[in-house]
Amino acid sequence: MTLPLSLLAFAAFALSFFGLGVLAVSMHVRRQIPVPAAPLPPVSILKPLKGLEENLEGNLETFFAQDYPSPFEIVFSSTDEHDPALRVARTVAARHPERAVRFAVSDPDFGLNPKVANLRGAMRAAKYDLVLQSDANVRARPDYLTRVVSELEGDGGHLLSSLVVGVGEDSMGASLENLQLGAMIVPSVCFALRFFGVPCVIGKSMLFRRSELDALGGLESVRDVLAEDYLLGRAFQAAGKKVLLSSTVAENLNGDVSIERFMSRHGRWLKMRAVLHVPAFIADLFANPVAFALGAVIASAVAAIEGEFDVNMVLGAIVIVLGKTLLDRAALRAVRGRDMGAKGMLLGPLKDLLMLGVWPYAAVSRSIEWRGVKLRMGWGTKLRPDEGSLLSRALRRASA
Repeated sequence: MTLPLSLLAFAAFALSFFGLGVLAVSMHVRRQIPVPAAPLPPVSILKPLKGLEENLEGNLETFFAQDYPSPFEIVFSSTDEHDPALRVARTVAARHPERAVRFAVSDPDFGLNPKVANLRGAMRAAKYDLVLQSDANVRARPDYLTRVVSELEGDGGHLLSSLVVGVGEDSMGASLENLQLGAMIVPSVCFALRFFGVPCVIGKSMLFRRSELDALGGLESVRDVLAEDYLLGRAFQAAGKKVLLSSTVAENLNGDVSIERFMSRHGRWLKMRAVLHVPAFIADLFANPVAFALGAVIASAVAAIEGEFDVNMVLGAIVIVLGKTLLDRAALRAVRGRDMGAKGMLLGPLKDLLMLGVWPYAAVSRSIEWRGVKLRMGWGTKLRPDEGSLLSRALRRASA
């Protein structure tokens, strides 16, 4: 088999592989929400804040508007008592005097993971044992809290995380971001659960009991790692506790996102997979049929230098790309209820090619910048301060 034909065959395999992920999404979101035998317990919603997220006021408003049949409180925290996000939270809270609200200042030096450090203040201020940790850029439909607590209680779970779907795209970067979340990350997570029984915990929205987390070492156990959500899920499973992936989606608002920010964010996520689960990192490449289709066309063009160009390779590649675009559309419609329109969906192949460029970089780089902090990541996402490249560190030692 010639190289172009081999690459086109790989593209067809990758398309089928990705199609299984979309099938898993469709099956997962159709799951029925169980009905708990007892009344739903009270909940503390933890909201760690860091700066003025896009449409922060609107995001927070959706949690005050939860239609939950039992008491719940919202706990805001920040590592900076002058954080403007706290002012926004107080403004929203003032419109809802019927809701119980707490504010906490977290210790930024608690650990190298800035999100965990921020979350600790909210955790210590929380009144109830059952807590929902939710990022500031997440918005929820009115029945979200009722649904996820019902799933946790009805299925006998101990830790539950939600699928995250991007919404609100107004820029090209935001469209790329929301395509990657809804038409790549979600299918990957559902595929891992459906075909391998592996629940991937996503930290944008997690529900668990504080007492059970404390028994496993608390936030102290993950304060110096990056993928704290994934590692907490593994810790719960290792202790024999049931970890669930909710069929209820959490919406991540991405309206105005730069292409640079899109690539930086997903480059960081790829780096985490590279040091946490090498098979999953490799699977990302084999779920990218557009990359193999492009390779088939390029290989065919190179071969044409000494012979006749094979038009069938181009036609085959076009079929692969169109098939991937239709599967992207199906995945988005399953989790969002709608796609991104023809203009947005046509960005899918560009997104896949950009991620192809990020993949080899993520395979070798271990430096990250997150929430304004520069860090280096070791095996298992263990963090340490970023002191520069190996060469720069060697030169500093030599000069010292």
